[in-house]
Order: sequence, then structure tokens, then C-alpha cells
Amino acid sequence: MISRGLKHIVLALIVFIWVVPFVALVTTSLRSETASKTSGFWTAFTPTELGHRFGTHDGGEEFVVLTGNIFDRLNMDKDSFEVSGDVISVFFKGRVPDPNNEGETILKRRLVPMGEVMDVRGGEFVFQANGDFTWTFPEATAPRPKNLDVFINQDPVFGTDAFVEVLFEDENVPNALISSFIVTIPATIIPITIAAFAAYAFAWMSFPGRDWLFVIVVSLMVVPTQLAFLPILTGFSGIASWATQLNAWLTDCEATNSCQVASKTFASLWITHTAFGLPLAIYLLRNYIVGLPKELLESARIDGANHLQIFTKMIVPLSVPALASFSIFQFLWVWNDLIVALYIGPNNSNDLVFPIRLQKQLGTFKDQLHLLNASAVISMVVPVIIFLSMQRYFIRGLLAGSVKGG
Repeated sequence: MISRGLKHIVLALIVFIWVVPFVALVTTSLRSETASKTSGFWTAFTPTELGHRFGTHDGGEEFVVLTGNIFDRLNMDKDSFEVSGDVISVFFKGRVPDPNNEGETILKRRLVPMGEVMDVRGGEFVFQANGDFTWTFPEATAPRPKNLDVFINQDPVFGTDAFVEVLFEDENVPNALISSFIVTIPATIIPITIAAFAAYAFAWMSFPGRDWLFVIVVSLMVVPTQLAFLPILTGFSGIASWATQLNAWLTDCEATNSCQVASKTFASLWITHTAFGLPLAIYLLRNYIVGLPKELLESARIDGANHLQIFTKMIVPLSVPALASFSIFQFLWVWNDLIVALYIGPNNSNDLVFPIRLQKQLGTFKDQLHLLNASAVISMVVPVIIFLSMQRYFIRGLLAGSVKGG
């Protein structure tokens, strides 16, 4: 009983650790810039005291009594994140007669609560909790508008302004999304296609050194990614240099100064991610395929089917759970990858993938947390959709082959 309870506690803790940051990202991305800067995301669901500045009127009009509403003044030019709630106090700052020195004034600052009359430019100003205010003068006058700082116990409010800004007003984020798809889709399809053929060969075809070759492939999974960067960069630089010389020899590119072939391209990312993903893909798919009924394949051979026919018409349809589970792994890894894209991928501003664009936004948006978090949420939406759409294959693909193998 204790052991089971401990497991539930640990599981609940893991869920809490994963869910809270996600809730924080989404909540902050849906808040206004002022709210995200002045209070934590945990205050977004309850009334929060925030400060605002409003103008009493637009000026030019003559009156004895001016009536208005603080919330109407604050929301005049707002299409979203409208302010509502209860007015707590107004910060008064102005010069009043000095009681100690006749004929002189002193600068006075204080918080004026609801219902208390204060002297504003010779008139009596008073406000209520619902935002209604009156400004009364002894006779008709046309005072200049007065800007007052007001503190409001503000109701929770959410909006999508941050998403609109990063998606439609900043072209870098849409470009990064397109670049990530350009990298991720081929870098998922290519290794899983190669791995499926290799896994079938390791599982059902006999050739010299098969077991030793499989051991070598599996052992490549322990090679650190960082260890391979230097030879990979050297290799791509050599290929780019050779391609540049070949381009200069075969074409008239010197006239347009277009001979240079880049060493960091989308293709280099495809190749690198394919190389890093193949060992795990081959291992997972081989363990799954080797667990398929042997009698089924023998019957196909008796009927005259060759290896290609058996693979395409039997193995692939039966291996959908394993293929889907690895696709999730590979897609999530490539989509969220920063270090490989940073060193191997293109460095052109229009071709940067989403993780690099997010890293650069730390300097672009600075303390604009709502924009940073909106970009982060956008980058998370695609992997979440992929995972949810293929989750029914996930466990089946991972566990298949773990109880028996060949």
C-alpha cells in the first residue's frame, strides 16, 4: 500500500512539474503587456491591483460640472484587454497652499480613497468604486485636461494580441515555422524509410556479419552528438568547397559572383538528423519486426513473394505502431532541436528554425514576456498535435518486441 501510494505521489509530482510551466506559458501569452510585467501568471485568474493613467477629458470644453467614468476613459482606444473592476484609489500629485507659509505652495503626493473630495485645479474632484467621477467648479470654466494615476482592483482579462503580433506583424516567426517544417518533415521521413528497410534485413534476411553489423549500429546510439560536430562540419565544409570549384568550372558564375556553395543548408540538417536518428530507429523497428509471426512470412514465401513484396505488402502495414512511435520521437527531437540547427543549419535570418528564432527573441523582445511566451506556445502546438494524433500507437510501438525477440 505504501509503495503504491508513493508511486501515485511521484506520478502526481511529475505531472505537476510538466503542467505548471505549460500553464504559465499559455497564461502569460494571453495577458496584456502591463499585466505580464507587473504580476505573476498565478494572479491572472483573480482580481489584481494594477495602476493606470487616465485623462479627465479631451479639453476645449467649458463646464461647471464634468461627469465621466474612469473605465470609459481608459478603454476609449482599446480593442482588447479592456479594464474593468473596482477603483481603489487615485494617486494625487499637485501643489497646494502651504499652511505654514502664507502665499506659498508645496508639492503634495498621496493616495486619495474612494469618496474623498480632492482639489484638482481649483475644482472638487471625487470618484466612486465603479469609476464614476465628478469634477465641480464654482463657475463655468474650461480647465486643461488632468492626467491622474488610478489604482484598480482589476478583473481577469485575456486576449490574443500577442499571437496576432508575432504571427502577422513579425515576419520572423512565420518564416521560422516554415523553416522548421522544411527541416523536420524530411528529417523524419528519410531516417524512418531507411531504417525500415534495414530493420527488415536484420530481422529476416541472412547475410555474413549480420549480428556484428547490428551490434555496431546499436552501439552508435551511445556516441554523443557534440562529439560528432567537428567531423561533420569538416565534411560539409569540404563538400561545399568542392561544389564551389565544380560550380565555377561548369558555369559562368564568376560573372555574377554566385559560385559560393553554402556548407550550412537545409540538406546538411537532413543528413545530420538522419545519421543521428538511424541507430535508434533501426533498433526499435528491428525489435518490432522480429516479433511478427514467422509463419506469416513463410506462407508468403511459399506463395512466391520476394523480399520486396513481403516488406511492402506485409511488414509495413503490420509495423505501423512501431513506425508511428519512432516518428513521434524523431519529429519532437528535430522540431525542438537547437544545438544541431545552430551549428549545422543555415544562418540566414529568413531560414532560421523555430528554436533558434526563440533564442534570438530573448534579445529582440527583451522583457516583453507575453510575446516571448506566445512564440513558445506556437512552437509547442505542432508537437502536441502530432503526439495526440498518434498517441494510440505510441505505447504499442515501444513495448512491441520487448517481450520476445529474435
